[in-house]
Amino acid sequence: MKLLARRLQSNFPELLLPNSNNITPANYKFRATEARDSMASFMEGLFGSRTAVLPEDSSLNDTLLTAYKTCGVWEDKEHEQSHEDTERSKFDAGSEFQNLLKNVSRRLGFLYSISTETIDAMYDACRYEKAWTVTKLSPWCAVFSKEELRILEYREDLDYYYKAGYGREINARLGCPLLHDMMQHFWNIANDQTSGEPAGIFYFSDVVSLQNLLTAMGINDDSTQLTSYNYKDMARRQWRTSLISSYAANLIAVFYKCNDNNDRNKVMFYLAEKPVRYEGCQVGLCDWEFLKRRFGKLASSCKLDVCWKLSGASSSFPNSIAILLVCFVLVRLGYSRQM
Repeated sequence: MKLLARRLQSNFPELLLPNSNNITPANYKFRATEARDSMASFMEGLFGSRTAVLPEDSSLNDTLLTAYKTCGVWEDKEHEQSHEDTERSKFDAGSEFQNLLKNVSRRLGFLYSISTETIDAMYDACRYEKAWTVTKLSPWCAVFSKEELRILEYREDLDYYYKAGYGREINARLGCPLLHDMMQHFWNIANDQTSGEPAGIFYFSDVVSLQNLLTAMGINDDSTQLTSYNYKDMARRQWRTSLISSYAANLIAVFYKCNDNNDRNKVMFYLAEKPVRYEGCQVGLCDWEFLKRRFGKLASSCKLDVCWKLSGASSSFPNSIAILLVCFVLVRLGYSRQM
């Protein structure tokens, strides 16, 4: 997290090389759910202190950073079972995963197939150790062949595709409040209402909230749906959780306000610090007018009635102002400079 903060400082010095006089909550907004340690480490990398800026308060039912936790239908086990668990279970029963169980078991000297839970534990240990020591081969990773690691990756992708991504329509709705918040800040800057806008807004949450937002924005959407039976056909898929929502994953939005009347305002998106290649934009650099057409209607009418339609609870959703960053890390920067 500290290194991420320092890389952002290097890439955006006009915004993130502050002096002691302007390190205030008005200039730099921080907000976190459970990822407070990640926020503190990021703040230390940015300002040299884990308590340099007082973060905003966030409630247990944070309808911006963790909207899915307030959505009864999303958490309903019966509704959930009919989606991601079904495809995941079918894939587990299929030939690719069953052969993986047998081959790994024999490779380790077992006369019987080890359990799915044991495979999950070994795969998690492999990923944790690889993330910690990138250049060293983890013994837990050595258990699997390259193809078996690809199968396990697809299994994870399949799970999150329905849990938080394009597999369920409700996931895009749950990303709408974050999209609304980003667009509201950008509208203020575009309309010269910049007096109350901070230079940087940093939100820290979890992987589900990040994937909900990516889904609302149409980022890394595949033309073919991920299912339990098309693993081989989806080798070049865009929805790859190891790339879009790994440790310290981050989404960055940068607004460029142009003072020249002949130039248009621009917005640049980065996912995992790499430009997001939107259709209709130039190498990830989008005209503000294009984004207003693409997201304006959706962002101005976030409706989450479906979350409470079964319980009869209130369907109102606060239009709170904020966005996201975490141990995965969703970062949004408001940016204003002459182009």
